[in-house]
Amino acid sequence: MHAPLAFLARPTGDTAKISREWMEASDWFVLFTLGTLLFLLGTFATCAWIIWRRSAHPEPHVRLLMELAEEAEQDTPAAPAQQKPEPQAPWEQSADWWKQADD
Repeated sequence: MHAPLAFLARPTGDTAKISREWMEASDWFVLFTLGTLLFLLGTFATCAWIIWRRSAHPEPHVRLLMELAEEAEQDTPAAPAQQKPEPQAPWEQSADWWKQADD
């Protein structure tokens, strides 16, 4: 049996003996993996908290800029209503007269 697979159960039901060095190495691998996972989870949680804090409680100068933008939106007049084109005199051609095919 290969050395990396020595910890698997044998068909007879008993288990293979593992040297102390392999046991310590596997323990350190598990601890290192858990430490890395917890570090990444903490980093993601910290970044999420910072993003939430900046959006919920912006700094005073950012809040002032946001308020000024809202006031500017409210002060702009609404879009003008659709204006009807002025009636054309009988001798005037339409603007797209050149697009029309001669029938």
